[in-house]
Amino acid sequence: MFFLSKKYERPVLLKAFSVMIPVIIILFFGIGFVGKVLHIPMNYITSQALISGMMSLIVIAIINFANQFFFYMVDAIITFHQKNNAGNIGRQPIKFFIDHHTRLKQVATLIWFLGSALMLYGIWFGDIR
Repeated sequence: MFFLSKKYERPVLLKAFSVMIPVIIILFFGIGFVGKVLHIPMNYITSQALISGMMSLIVIAIINFANQFFFYMVDAIITFHQKNNAGNIGRQPIKFFIDHHTRLKQVATLIWFLGSALMLYGIWFGDIR
């Protein structure tokens, strides 16, 4: 999650993450169909495990997409100001934003990480009755 942007270009990651959710949903229904064809009984435990696994993958995909999209937006804002607003680069708040863009990305990633941890905790340990 944190190091993918160093290995792959951001547009590739944004496309990959946006394709992941439909693929996960298709896999979910495919696993259910295979279980039906193979006559595997679907009780409360197996259905909860299947739903929890699918929801976990969706949360991870959405959080990764949101994080990469935030990085893209920060870079786009900086590029815009460097090209179209070069005379005001030394003025606040633009100067602060450009000088601390790495720290802003790190803080945003930490917020996404803590939010995903809370969501995954709810998915894995929450009681849906």
